[in-house]
Amino acid sequence: METRLLAYEHAVTVSEIAVWANGLIGKEVPGDPGYTVVRVIQFQTISGRSDQGGYDALVLVEVTERKLDTQVALSEADIEVIEELTSSIDETA
Repeated sequence: METRLLAYEHAVTVSEIAVWANGLIGKEVPGDPGYTVVRVIQFQTISGRSDQGGYDALVLVEVTERKLDTQVALSEADIEVIEELTSSIDETA
């Protein structure tokens, strides 16, 4: 399991932070391409400065490395060679 600590600044309400954090699940980690958020582990809100109000938050999330699907493009010549090689395999042995 890997984790990342993310920040959210200048939220008007705590609900805004919760919606943002829950919206991260299944998406790429902001600023960390190649990783996807699996779940929110914990978050902590911090009251904004008294003259500005609102909230800031630290959000601890579990992440997983995204596996990129690799596809191989075969040319017609490659396919012919593969067919020739596989057709010569003796399956009775």
